[in-house]
Amino acid sequence: MKTHIVSKLLLIGFITLAACNSKKETSESIFYIDTQEAFDKYSGTEFPEGSKVLFAVGTAFEGQFIVKGSGSESNPNILTSYDPKTKEVFYDAAQKKSVINGLGKVEAPLYLYNGQYWGINNIEVTNTDGTLNDQGKLKGIFVVAEDAGIINNITIKNCNIHNVNGHVGGKWHGGINIQVYGDSIKTKFHKLLIEDNVVKDVGGVGIGNQSSWRNIDTENYYPWTEFVIRGNYIERTGRNSIILRNAIDPLIEYNVAAASSRYDTGHSIVNFNTVNCIVQYNEAYGNTGDGDENERGGFDADYKSTGTIIQYNYSHDNNWFCGIMRRGINSDITIRYNISQNELLGSYLYGFPTEFGLKDVKVYNNIHYFGKGKGTRIFVEGGKVRHPIETAFKNNIFYFEDKAEWGFEPEDSCVFENNLFYNVSSKGDNAVVSNPMFLDPGKGGTNIDMKNPKSLAGYRLKDDSPALKAGISIENNGRKDLFGNKLSDELPNIGAFEN
Repeated sequence: MKTHIVSKLLLIGFITLAACNSKKETSESIFYIDTQEAFDKYSGTEFPEGSKVLFAVGTAFEGQFIVKGSGSESNPNILTSYDPKTKEVFYDAAQKKSVINGLGKVEAPLYLYNGQYWGINNIEVTNTDGTLNDQGKLKGIFVVAEDAGIINNITIKNCNIHNVNGHVGGKWHGGINIQVYGDSIKTKFHKLLIEDNVVKDVGGVGIGNQSSWRNIDTENYYPWTEFVIRGNYIERTGRNSIILRNAIDPLIEYNVAAASSRYDTGHSIVNFNTVNCIVQYNEAYGNTGDGDENERGGFDADYKSTGTIIQYNYSHDNNWFCGIMRRGINSDITIRYNISQNELLGSYLYGFPTEFGLKDVKVYNNIHYFGKGKGTRIFVEGGKVRHPIETAFKNNIFYFEDKAEWGFEPEDSCVFENNLFYNVSSKGDNAVVSNPMFLDPGKGGTNIDMKNPKSLAGYRLKDDSPALKAGISIENNGRKDLFGNKLSDELPNIGAFEN
């Protein structure tokens, strides 16, 4: 079949950049990429509004495909796979995907530069020379805006990114990477969605972003808006699974972060330089290393972030559950209604004792469960002396099968009220020192459905549990528990479930 371009007006069904189905009349240009010759020819093309850039399933392309040009809100551009025999275009999630292999010779096999109103769907990407060596700052899918103002409506969905680089850590390598460059025109992304992708066996960060307009405490801060990372499966990364930076009101939800930070330390899911970031309904597990290492937990409210909420997550089999970084202007952090199961060392890591600014941290209604032979500390070391500060702990359960200790003693700026302690000494007002009497704990499982997390029901409380109605009322508590049950106006339970 010869490569060709067809331009015409027709009635079509297409996936919008928000991944919604609609039908409307559009001006459309179709680019069939079915040979290596076509791949090379159309790389770098300034694709017009309404373009469909279609890669043939069954053909393995090599090198780098550069995407330029923009769609519009009413007539977006689409890059996806198609069946060359039937001409079926794969808009929704498809098992069949075309493959682009960078062979470790290009920075990224799929590279979008200064384009907006693009949907990138159903593409398989790999980028390695096959060795375990560091082959440079390689990525799988790379999106760049440089001195471009506001870049609107980019969606990366249903892609498979795997085997990028070798056994490499580092923050500038990775699977899906979004960057803002330049210093002459304030530039940001607006309506950026990274959803339902699989990222496996990549050096560096699974999904990450950065901006040259990132200084949150200066006039040069230009935060990204409507930035969502949702429903991705990320496994075996060189560093973090997700780092979300430089955004206001971003959302990280329903992702799986498995076996993060194989070749460098880093928490699995991290927000950094953000305002009002929500991290919810994610599962993070398998982030471990030799000894009591830095930054190997499930979650982290990191550098210069304000208004962070980490809620309704499931963390298990990491070195610890959550990092609370004592850096810059970190403030107003809420950690609530999460379940932490069988972490190897303990519950919380506080950051960087020589830097100050952390304040107003609220940790409430979380369950920390440690089975036989698992972690025996509440506050872990991470290579430094890290005393907890400026935190209110309320309505949490700390359950240890083995005898446990606090680790670092909290400073006087910490408050403890109505927490339950089992096999570790109690602290604070109205503490409950007793077995919480879970229904069937320790069986949360792996790769669970966080939209219906039935395997976590074992952490509900029995009818005669001492934690029932033993909590303290908390304002602005999110109004629901981990299962979505409405919270009572009466005294709450201790733990993550209203029952």
